[in-house]
Amino acid sequence: MAMKIEEVIAGKSDQESVSLDGLSVPVVVLRNLSREGYENLRFYRGNQTLSLWGKNCTACFTLEQIQEKAKSK
Repeated sequence: MAMKIEEVIAGKSDQESVSLDGLSVPVVVLRNLSREGYENLRFYRGNQTLSLWGKNCTACFTLEQIQEKAKSK
């Protein structure tokens, strides 16, 4: 099911994480992706990937890539 990033992180601080179907994703990573233009997300449990898209961008990240983004911030 597709979700709006802004709705997922609403009311959360950058130090928190959100659970997406059992996957823990740092709020700061989602907030930064939102700033880059991504508006929607969908988690695919089968291959543990997070698909993101907006008006002018689209990407797919693995759990490892999301964790790496969290470390680099």
